[in-house]
Amino acid sequence: MVLLNLDGTVKGGTLVALVERLTMHNALDTSYIATFLLTYKSFCKTEEFVECLENRYNMHPPEGLTPDELENWTERKQKLVRLRVFNVIKNWLENYYNREDEMILDRLEFFTTTVIRDTSSFAADQLERLIRKRRDTDAYEDVRTMVPNEKSRPIPIIPKNSACLRLLDADPLEMARQLSLMDFKLYSTIRPIECLSKAWSIDDSEGNIAVNVKQSIDYCNRLTCWVTDSILSHDEAKKRAVFIKHWTQVADRCRGMNNYNTCMAILSAFDNSAIGRLRKTWDLVGSRTNQMLGHIRKLMGANRNFTEYREMIHSINPPCIPFLGIYLQDLTFIEDGNPDFLKASNTLINFAKRQKTADVIREIKQFQSPPYPLQALPRLQAFIRQNLNTDWDVDQLYKKSLMLEPRETS
Repeated sequence: MVLLNLDGTVKGGTLVALVERLTMHNALDTSYIATFLLTYKSFCKTEEFVECLENRYNMHPPEGLTPDELENWTERKQKLVRLRVFNVIKNWLENYYNREDEMILDRLEFFTTTVIRDTSSFAADQLERLIRKRRDTDAYEDVRTMVPNEKSRPIPIIPKNSACLRLLDADPLEMARQLSLMDFKLYSTIRPIECLSKAWSIDDSEGNIAVNVKQSIDYCNRLTCWVTDSILSHDEAKKRAVFIKHWTQVADRCRGMNNYNTCMAILSAFDNSAIGRLRKTWDLVGSRTNQMLGHIRKLMGANRNFTEYREMIHSINPPCIPFLGIYLQDLTFIEDGNPDFLKASNTLINFAKRQKTADVIREIKQFQSPPYPLQALPRLQAFIRQNLNTDWDVDQLYKKSLMLEPRETS
């Protein structure tokens, strides 16, 4: 049983019915197929999905057909359904397979070499080749590695004192470039399965769930702490203001490179309780820096659910690293605000919910390529990594802020 919305899109249905629609003989809904394959792990296991496909391939004719009717059913329905099943399996193996699915390959191979080969050697050959490819390579990731054209790379700005780097030795533009390379490496590896059912919020002692999303979140949190600590490491308000200026320039260069994730991480440091309260320090920040920061705050502001940022992100061309936090917020609202099954049912899967989830995942994937055409500077990246790997205590940072600029007494 499948329920449709007024516009013809799928509202919900049982798993069997949803798979039947996936392999309809008389229609091909590519948008529905993509949504299903992106999100099916939120409502069934891969084993259940494959079992439904096997049953669909082995569909039996209705009882009581005459020989002519049976021939007509075979030609006009069964063969087309089997072709659809083959295409779905092929599509899944090529574009949606994850390393977690490795256990299902034996079952798929058996089904291919027995049932499918008996009906179509062409289809069986293609699937067997894809299954071997999945077994023989470690390239399980959804993201393909792309190498930028070296000729399009800008000449890097080598820090003056590479042997003994300090933060201010790094040009803000080059710092933004290297942060963008590191940030993009994390963002580009996020897989659709990590965006389902708030996987990133699940406590996972073995570190196997939503690894890439969690690493991207950790990168932002650590960068925010580093920015905070670098400002608070100076007793003189004038020096603290210099570091605010430097980081503001880095954030602005990130904005100019469409790296809104790193830009937001830096902005979060300025707006946290440890830095935002430093009135004496902020009084020494120049008007040009404040103006630059004002433009960034306006763009990244949360007003009306980040309206200005959302409009901008939909109008730019990659390479780009969107602010991941907004996508996670959207996915959380979808997950918490919509039931998994339609009302008064434990079998009718709420597919409209999965459509909303898939829309967010597609936007995340849209910016996972191409990569930035930039040259990595190993020494500068090592310096950045060394600072990001520092363990900070947020409470201690706030206490440090109070020591530098005690609360004003009225």
